Amino acid sequence: MKHSDTILSQVIGGSLDSIAREMSATVTRTARSPLFNEAHDFTTGIFDLSSKKARLIAQAPGCTLHLYAIVGAVDHLLDAFRYDLHPGDILLVNDPYYGGSHSLDWTIVMPVFHERKPILLPSVRSHMGDNGGPVAGGYNPKSRDIWQDGLRIPPIKIYERGEKRRDVFDMIVANNRLAHWLEGDLDAMIGACRLAAERMEGMLARYGADGVTSAIQQRIDYTERRVREEISSWPDGSYTASTYADHDFQGNRDIKVQATVTVSGSDLHIDFSGSSPQMAGFVNSPLSNTTSFAFVAISTCCDENIPINEGYMNPVIVTAPSGTVVNPQLPAPCGHSTACVGAEIAEAVLLALSQCAPKRVGANVHKLPLAYTHGKYEDGRPWVNLNFYGYTGGAGAAYETDGWGLYPPVMTGVILPSIEMNEVQYPCRVLKHEYMADFTGTGQYRGTPGLDVQIEYLEESHSSVMMAGVRNTAQGYCGAPAGPGNKIILNCDSTEAMEIPETAFGIPMQAGGIIQFYRAGGGGWGHPFDRDSEVVLTDVRNGYVTVEGARRDYGVIMDAAGTVVDGEATQKERQVRRTRPQ
Repeated sequence: MKHSDTILSQVIGGSLDSIAREMSATVTRTARSPLFNEAHDFTTGIFDLSSKKARLIAQAPGCTLHLYAIVGAVDHLLDAFRYDLHPGDILLVNDPYYGGSHSLDWTIVMPVFHERKPILLPSVRSHMGDNGGPVAGGYNPKSRDIWQDGLRIPPIKIYERGEKRRDVFDMIVANNRLAHWLEGDLDAMIGACRLAAERMEGMLARYGADGVTSAIQQRIDYTERRVREEISSWPDGSYTASTYADHDFQGNRDIKVQATVTVSGSDLHIDFSGSSPQMAGFVNSPLSNTTSFAFVAISTCCDENIPINEGYMNPVIVTAPSGTVVNPQLPAPCGHSTACVGAEIAEAVLLALSQCAPKRVGANVHKLPLAYTHGKYEDGRPWVNLNFYGYTGGAGAAYETDGWGLYPPVMTGVILPSIEMNEVQYPCRVLKHEYMADFTGTGQYRGTPGLDVQIEYLEESHSSVMMAGVRNTAQGYCGAPAGPGNKIILNCDSTEAMEIPETAFGIPMQAGGIIQFYRAGGGGWGHPFDRDSEVVLTDVRNGYVTVEGARRDYGVIMDAAGTVVDGEATQKERQVRRTRPQ
């Protein structure tokens, strides 16, 4: 490769990354929904169409669990309109069985033409605040089929040759409780794609289609080479691990996700055979969602400086047997799959990889206890609040690092909304959002501490709760025990206080009602007795660990005030407990 070609590849690759980031900023600054402009629950990406299928070539930081699910949606849109694409067309899909994840995630794509051929495809995938159907907010724990999850949108055009299809828009908006947000959010997504198209047209005019295509291919080849180098450093063999989701919200418990990861040179095969059959409840993971969580797991084990594009996918094959919870058949419901069993998919892959690449894995799953609240403003318009503060936590440890931040890697592109703006946008007050001591996965490196969160609603409302990570908690890695369990209490300050063991549906909350989340911390890495005792002492001083917890969980003995470690007593305590039968 000539030096000038390498430079051009970097210039064009950097330009595409910048365009994706500018798309992201455009959505954030122009959307109406707090899910977009506050929580950033969306992802922008760019694809090319130099072959029969679209290829991911650039992506801005966003909701990480969208990482590769967007690929399946774009492919299905192209399959539907490959021979009917025109300048000015804008395509939309949300159906889980057409490359989606759950139907709350909508994907928009706009083809960019050069010399009458579609060349590039800017795209936005976003979590919408509502999706019609029987339940406000779109999460329906009583769902028994895909139609009860909400409105299914197969591949359609919402703009055709530059003209808005008003009939289609009106149909979509009419089937959404948050119409006062929805059309503005769609306009923000469309505006981001149009802005990207302008930037791309300038790039194509400057460098030509051949130059851009060649640079993209070099960038994909570079990513693939780097990923293959990572995989080649892991010992060949097959490694199997299983994990479990608590339940499917329909009475079925301990739902198994099994992954066998086979390393063969620089190739990787992830096989989910052995996973539970598809469930009655809405935890089933469509193939695109399963593939996305598998790739999220792989990407967290590789150098973070590797560009995210199609090259990541080329060395990896994913097998998910049809009719299972990781590849359901229509009409199985899928509404909760981006949390459950998505978390278990990533967890099973990482547990398998911990057997061959222990220093590369980390506890990056979310075991998300979902509790959302809905009501009406004074003018009668509905609102839906996903209570993001209750979902923070769960970030796990990795080799040589404790858990950090509030979200695990599968959610790191999501931003914790401003409490002040949240209290302006919804009739609520965030009373508490603070770390709890002794409430995380322990290990040589510990997870992020768990949180105690209290949210008060100032007006009458209804809340639905979908628990996860109560019995089958976040797993530790490489000798670390499993983390603690989640807990949610509705109306926690009243005689009607209700701890939710699994599911609650549409529970009335009077004005002043409080939801309390005990959000468990993330899993640890390595045996807790290998943690430096002085680091444990620092955790005690910071309030992450109590003196009692230091002894119980880490075998570290210190004075009652938590100021000095007794090194000799600690060594003896650890030695005795290591040899004690479990």
